[in-house]
Amino acid sequence: MAFGERDENRGLFITIDANIGAGKTNACHAIASAATASGWPAQVLEEPTHHPQFNHFLERYYQDLQTGNNTGGGFAMQMFMLTQRYEQHRLAVEMAWGAQGKIVVQDRPIYGDTVFATTAMERGFMTAEEYQLYVDVYRNMSRDVMPPDIFVYLDVSPEECHDRMNSRGRSQEDGVPLDYLQQLYGNYQKLLGEMRRRGVRVLTVDWSGFGPPVEIWNNIREMVNSHDSWYEELTFGLTKEPRVPLMPRES
Repeated sequence: MAFGERDENRGLFITIDANIGAGKTNACHAIASAATASGWPAQVLEEPTHHPQFNHFLERYYQDLQTGNNTGGGFAMQMFMLTQRYEQHRLAVEMAWGAQGKIVVQDRPIYGDTVFATTAMERGFMTAEEYQLYVDVYRNMSRDVMPPDIFVYLDVSPEECHDRMNSRGRSQEDGVPLDYLQQLYGNYQKLLGEMRRRGVRVLTVDWSGFGPPVEIWNNIREMVNSHDSWYEELTFGLTKEPRVPLMPRES
């Protein structure tokens, strides 16, 4: 059955990723609304910003970024986010591919988390030992999750992201340097290449103009329909390669 036909037992697991300040969360809700308007029950799983410990870890890491001193904030933040994303990923799979059959839109996946961990390590905010521990935990978690149906990347320049961050005026983001966003952007390009190499369907969207979300939703449906049989054959193999996307390939 093509995805455009309503199947009560099969939804869709969509992950949305982007640099900080790109407008990712608003995009998640807009795409979910487009899915609902076309007759599919949809739900957004937002980043764990309302978790009681989120601000504690975020403020510690951003303070390290602003001062240039590694006090352990980067490692603590990344381990916290990794565990939260793993739990959310499992929930998304259950909701999309289980009895509920929903369109689930996840606000940044476990894969995107590795971009931030790698960038923290490169900037000296995670030691080599801390990063290796992060990688080991990520690998173990990845063996237990299936890849999403579609990985959507919202492409916004680091300079525009920096302007948007300053415009929204979140106190935790004060003083986040532009070169940090530029480094994240570069590592995201590596992640996209690795996701494609592994067979994950990637949809890159120019989000400099915020939309339109209906067009994104229609593109998602087309991608799913055009690769249904190919994807079913590939899914099992993907779970057997749980490497951090930005790590060098083994020889």
